[in-house]
Amino acid sequence: MKFNWGTGIALVYGLFAVTMVAFVLRSRSHDPGLVSKDYYSLDLNYQDHIDKKHNTARLEVGVTTEYDAVRQVIRLRFPKAAGTPTGKVKCYRSSTVHDDMFLDIKTGAEGFMEIPAGHLVPGRWHLEVDWQAQNTPYYSEAVVTVIKGWKVRRLEG
Repeated sequence: MKFNWGTGIALVYGLFAVTMVAFVLRSRSHDPGLVSKDYYSLDLNYQDHIDKKHNTARLEVGVTTEYDAVRQVIRLRFPKAAGTPTGKVKCYRSSTVHDDMFLDIKTGAEGFMEIPAGHLVPGRWHLEVDWQAQNTPYYSEAVVTVIKGWKVRRLEG
């Protein structure tokens, strides 16, 4: 068999067609997991969500978030003026839905809630705090970057 221009062009087009079929088959088996399954009900209740954000904006101090890399803890501080909070915290990464967590809000006497971050995958985490205090609904969002492997060392002079 002699290799000429016609054979080369046929091989290139054939390889291209096989590659495209492989990409299509591969993409059909991939679950992106980035779309909420209950998006229709979320859209219908969006005015409630806006009202919660307005209630949060009226607070003098909202929910504050801090990450303690040494203790591997995410700490949420709720405002004492609002009262005892109840509700849920959604922790998620935008890259996958498989790591999503839903936690009930449980605070101590100081108004803190600590979320253990030792088991979380390092990276950027979004926190959605949907809470209620004194029959008023609130909603807060925060972004935390979880870092692993940091060790505190004392430097002796």
